[in-house]
Amino acid sequence: MSETRNNHYIPQWYQKGFLLDGVNQLHYLDLTPDIKQLPNDKIIKKDYQKPNPRPTSQCFFQRDLYTTFFGNYINDEIERKLFGEIDNIGAKAVKAFISEDISEWHHNFSDFFHI
Repeated sequence: MSETRNNHYIPQWYQKGFLLDGVNQLHYLDLTPDIKQLPNDKIIKKDYQKPNPRPTSQCFFQRDLYTTFFGNYINDEIERKLFGEIDNIGAKAVKAFISEDISEWHHNFSDFFHI
């Protein structure tokens, strides 16, 4: 199994809640644009004021945010076992509460306080 290295600090299921039906990309504002130096020493910076569409997999993540290293060993258990469970339970609970099914509210209420 490969390690999860790009750790989302805003879960993808939550990001997708802001998308309209049929849309699969967010207009993501890159506050750290690429900078390129030309041979004549002129600096060109990508215009970060223009949002660029990206899939949720490329938004709100940081490489190795929850990764731990022990020498050459890379461990992603914090992402998989802790945040993975929180994301799964949280996504189900939020979806239940935005629905109109009151029985789902009842069944998922304690999941807001589970972990």
